[in-house]
Amino acid sequence: MLEVRRALAAAAVLLLAGCAHGAARGADPHAKVACVGCHRGAPTASGRSGVPDVACSSRGCHPNGGPDTAHIAMVTFRHSRHPMSSQRAVPCAACHTHAEGSRVLRADSTTCALCHFADVSGLRDAGCATCHPSPRHTATTSQGVLLSHPLLSQAHVPCARCHFRLVVGDTTVVVARCAACHQAKPPSKLPPADSAHALHPELSCRSCHAAVVHRVMAMSGSIALECLDCHDRRHRRPIPADTSRTAKCADCHAGVHAEQQRLILGFMPGEPLTPSLMFMGGVTCRSCHVTPEGPSPRPGMSLKPGGAACVGCHGSGWSAVLARWRRGLQRRDAWIGEYLRSAEASLGGPAAPPPSALARLAEAKGLMDYLRRTGAVHNLTASDRIMRHALDLAAGAYRAAGREVPPVPELGPQVRPGACISCHYGIEEAAAGRDSASGRTVTHAEHLLRAFLPCDACHAAGAAPPGIPDSLWIDTLKAITRLKGARPASR
Repeated sequence: MLEVRRALAAAAVLLLAGCAHGAARGADPHAKVACVGCHRGAPTASGRSGVPDVACSSRGCHPNGGPDTAHIAMVTFRHSRHPMSSQRAVPCAACHTHAEGSRVLRADSTTCALCHFADVSGLRDAGCATCHPSPRHTATTSQGVLLSHPLLSQAHVPCARCHFRLVVGDTTVVVARCAACHQAKPPSKLPPADSAHALHPELSCRSCHAAVVHRVMAMSGSIALECLDCHDRRHRRPIPADTSRTAKCADCHAGVHAEQQRLILGFMPGEPLTPSLMFMGGVTCRSCHVTPEGPSPRPGMSLKPGGAACVGCHGSGWSAVLARWRRGLQRRDAWIGEYLRSAEASLGGPAAPPPSALARLAEAKGLMDYLRRTGAVHNLTASDRIMRHALDLAAGAYRAAGREVPPVPELGPQVRPGACISCHYGIEEAAAGRDSASGRTVTHAEHLLRAFLPCDACHAAGAAPPGIPDSLWIDTLKAITRLKGARPASR
């Protein structure tokens, strides 16, 4: 009887105070449900009593606990008997509630974040997959590049590579909040989470926990470029946008770095997605184009990266790597350009070539123009593949015209993640050493572009194999140790 009196007293308080659901309008299915039809037990912090699961399943309202699946935000999940643990399910009232004074009973992603806080705050892909097992949507970068999430998944791009700051708030419960319900004997400390949840099955999560908001608050600097990170707001000649608080750079300079961004991300029409190693490693535009602790960019001046950016991460042994990459790309650009010009001149004789041959040549030239505009150095792997594709198109133009295909220029080993050439691009310009038998200097170009020898024919960890002089062998283990010793102590 004592419990019944308490419930009636709580119901009377609710009826006198007015019920949010009772005041609801429109198609709210709870508009005509009395407060005591759902709220039973002692009042909570906001003056409402708890809602046991039986209140939802009785009277034929939700006899089976609701639908089997439900959809919130971008997530479809198991709703019926939503698991809290292997022994218990999440109570209905944990998610379905209404704020004080509101008129709608609802569940939103704020409640989800309370339980999945460790998954969404730790930036772990395994946690992301709990709610987003196969995202299908296509987003847009700051420069207007379409980001297909299925393609990103196929290329094994981790979620945390793009998404940062996904949570505001935390799951901390302050013991003083218990006094709102336990006025007679408030606890001196909080019980363990498992026992606390078991003791309060009829309360909403928000009765004890503060709000935890889960949404994308920040994106990678490669996805969401901030103009002022690299450029001064001022212009050469003052314009109204210099003093306007509402003007944005994108109002006049929309998508100016779209092609560079597309190459870094590895999005090329008709090509498999190949994100750059630097993007996958967390390097942003600012990492290379803005010198740490250097002066602010000058208005109207383009920001060109230098070897200092490489040294900042990799050590002094990498000071010349960027310059070598550029020279290696310039050489290959010249070789391919000459081959395309020769093909154009050869196929443009008295007998007009078929349109398919001209189309292939035009596509090859367009690809090379694209790399010159965007800077092939932004993604060596994709750029190497594009250059080889341009040569394949030129050879295909000869075949379409019924002509013999001249030998294509040799570009050296294919750039792949983990391959020596992915870091030592352009190494063909460096001399390898002196041949002990003939006395002449042997070059890398002879080995890579003429003999087609792999790097590990002369470079590997350990001593030189039989038949190769020590003067022509490089122990990569010692070389790596030497480079590591040249790195700065801190960054």
